[in-house]
Amino acid sequence: MGKLTKIILSALAALVVIVILAAVALPMFLNADSFRTRIETELSKSLGRKVTIGKLNLSILSGGLLAENAVIADDPRFSSQPFIQADSVKIGVEVLPLVLRREVNIEGFFLQSPKVQLIRAANGTWNYSSIGGASTKQPTPGAQPQDLSVGHVEVADGRVTVSVQAAAGASSTPSRVYDQMTLDVTGFSFTKAFPFKVGAHLPGDGTVTANGTAGPINQQDASETPFSGHLELKHIDPLAAGFVDASDGISGLVENLVLDAAWSGQQMHVTKLLVDTPHLAIVRSNTPKQPKPVGANPEGTTMLRSLTVDSAEVKNGTVTLTTAGQAGAPAVYQQLNAQVTNLTPTSWSPFSLTAQLPGGGSLAANGKAGPFNAENNAATPLSAQITLKHVELETSGVLAPDAGISGLADLQALVQSNGQLLTATGTAHVDNIKLARNGRPSAKPVEAQFAVAQNEQAMTGEIQHAALSVGRAAVNLAGTYQSSGPTTAINLKVNGNAMPIDEIEAFLPALGVSLPQGSRLQGGTVTAALTVSGSTASPIISGPVSLSNTQLAGFDLGAKLQGLSKLTGGRIGLATGSGTTVRSLSMDVREQSGNIRTDKIALDVAGVGTATGAGSVSEGGALNYSMLLKLTGLVNTSPGSAPASNNGGVAGLVGGLAGFIPGGAAGGGGLGSIGGIAGNVLKNGIPVDIAGTTSNPTFAPKIGSIATSVGLGAAQGFIPGKKSGSSDGKVVGDPLKNALGGLLGKH
Repeated sequence: MGKLTKIILSALAALVVIVILAAVALPMFLNADSFRTRIETELSKSLGRKVTIGKLNLSILSGGLLAENAVIADDPRFSSQPFIQADSVKIGVEVLPLVLRREVNIEGFFLQSPKVQLIRAANGTWNYSSIGGASTKQPTPGAQPQDLSVGHVEVADGRVTVSVQAAAGASSTPSRVYDQMTLDVTGFSFTKAFPFKVGAHLPGDGTVTANGTAGPINQQDASETPFSGHLELKHIDPLAAGFVDASDGISGLVENLVLDAAWSGQQMHVTKLLVDTPHLAIVRSNTPKQPKPVGANPEGTTMLRSLTVDSAEVKNGTVTLTTAGQAGAPAVYQQLNAQVTNLTPTSWSPFSLTAQLPGGGSLAANGKAGPFNAENNAATPLSAQITLKHVELETSGVLAPDAGISGLADLQALVQSNGQLLTATGTAHVDNIKLARNGRPSAKPVEAQFAVAQNEQAMTGEIQHAALSVGRAAVNLAGTYQSSGPTTAINLKVNGNAMPIDEIEAFLPALGVSLPQGSRLQGGTVTAALTVSGSTASPIISGPVSLSNTQLAGFDLGAKLQGLSKLTGGRIGLATGSGTTVRSLSMDVREQSGNIRTDKIALDVAGVGTATGAGSVSEGGALNYSMLLKLTGLVNTSPGSAPASNNGGVAGLVGGLAGFIPGGAAGGGGLGSIGGIAGNVLKNGIPVDIAGTTSNPTFAPKIGSIATSVGLGAAQGFIPGKKSGSSDGKVVGDPLKNALGGLLGKH
């Protein structure tokens, strides 16, 4: 037994030596390079592209031919550079037929580190579409398709560069490189389906793997070759990977994407699409969308137009929303979950969406969308019921961030779109609303009903109707807007008629209105007819405002007009007391950037008189007003009595003047002169400058102006030592001014 074993082992060893010697010796006697032309010709004929290979060497041990510098030419309509180039290619062949009969029966290819150039033309066709050669020549009727059968194709460490040719007038798109590509195909055939596995490293450090079946190859257009399979992408940067265009304004990462799909060559059917944990940033341009060039990307459009999806889902997403050119913190939506079922290119598809809003609010939407718009998915028709709860208006992205509006809102709306015009109707409840940048949150909630329409292509909109209610006070708003980049132009009309002041008094701080410290408005009504123009970043508010029969409780006008109160014997203070009753107030208002200008002011204060003038309030609340005060309310003989004649008012002022001007009580001509002064004061009014701040205004009568209005000649008769003319040439205005200064507390 041992001897037999030794014989067998010796025979096997000899056989191995013979095989090794044959493997080493055969390449010396067989010129493998002589097969090069035959192989180039057959491959060129099958692929429809010129194939060139370098020197061929035979390797018996590896069971094939080793080719140097193999090149497959590109479609000349795309590029003169190689479509595929590999420094080294192993061609698996049947060795015995090759050695004995010089027949080349190719069993497989192994490409190490090949470079592949994929190019998409501006019209959407790819340079690989003509693989197979049929697109470059008309097929013979009844002829059988060209076939190329290979048992095994393997690629390791490949590098794929994807380029897009820009349409005329369009900006160029940078090329993208997908490296570490692997491919494994068994039973490859032009005329039969074959299994495949593929993987690659994506730009942005993502990965993609796919497995399934493909074929038979469509020799009229290889891009229409049917396939089905399972695809997984991990850690994807959609912008870097080329899945979205830079003009879409989308960037970020998707942790995992799973797709089960089948392409028939005419229709794409997705049975499952899962986008897991996306973290995306979206920059809105707010500019009218430009139409795509005619004929752009027909291949991709054909796929999308025929797309059907059984189930598509987004799980645990985060979306950061900003507007190009606008300052301020972005709106971050978290815990985003969405699902679409039964998506087809010809019908409605139900969907649902939930998310957590900035500031802790929530979003829920349910409805239907479709048919899907392949050219512009934002133009896909939809109908949805949207519910927002506890929405922080300033940070949620619901309103333009530059509008400066804040508050906590609950909103319900029906949103509908036909793909061109989007409409929204609904209601809202807003707490702590603030409408002015220098304002404070309102202590009263606001209820709103609204109807808005927006042209999705032009980014223009119309607020068809908006009714805002603060208690029993109602404001109606309507107008138009136009979004253009970072700004939104507005042209709105705001009307409120006879609104109860008691209802809106607590709302005034939200508008940036500040009352004197310790005061408040009580009773009466306010009417406004305002125009809001400019932009959301810098609105201009203008128009008439009027108040009727209200009281500024807690504001002692007599104390503020202390000098004039002395002049009237304290009558102003007695008339106003601790509150100032306003019979009427009207003015034209213009507000921009927090600064307020008021013109054509007409004020009637009970028991005091009237005031007219104009002025401004700075963003910080500083006052700068010039008013003319007429004490017509002091004609009564005593507070609360029936109105007296104008002469009675003059008498009251004469008494006040006589008590303060030296010699004024002596009677005679002096008293008559004082009466003239009083009459002129009542007739012409007292100029008053109002300064300070809205919370603490100050009133300063203009003494020089009073002297001018009275007339120097009328005053000379009662100033001691002076006549109508001065022998020493001195002006007599100084004694009068000093006297009136004493009256008004100025010295």
